Amino acid sequence: MGETDVPSLLVVLVVALAAAVTDVREWRIPNLLVGAGVIATAALAVSGGRWLDALAGGGVGMALMALPRLAAREAVGFGDIKLVGIVGLAAGVSGVIAVLCIAVAAATVALLVQAGYRQAIRNLRLPFAPCLALGVGGYLAALLHAGGG
Repeated sequence: MGETDVPSLLVVLVVALAAAVTDVREWRIPNLLVGAGVIATAALAVSGGRWLDALAGGGVGMALMALPRLAAREAVGFGDIKLVGIVGLAAGVSGVIAVLCIAVAAATVALLVQAGYRQAIRNLRLPFAPCLALGVGGYLAALLHAGGG
């Protein structure tokens, strides 16, 4: 990741945090929020000369998030898929995979805690945007700690 990626990741972090709030409250991520994130991250990618990596990252991220939806329609919402696309625009292919690993780990822990409070594991639900926000924040922190920003 280059120097121009940190501003993109900061934009995505703000978008993901806002999405987390609405996802927890309403189980949805507003298209206006997603659209603003796409415009901002795409503009930063183009101006930084990394549009191809951004495009690939967005596509890979959306494809990875669409897989669970193909298996079970209610597993992942379209808002989550679009939000991961924005993460990919900012972080590129390797970055979106790292963010998804952190987010899935956070979701797994949250679901295990939730299952601990219930006897049945069926019908557990979890808004995924807070996990993505945690993933973006963790990835950004690791990047800055490693001196990549």
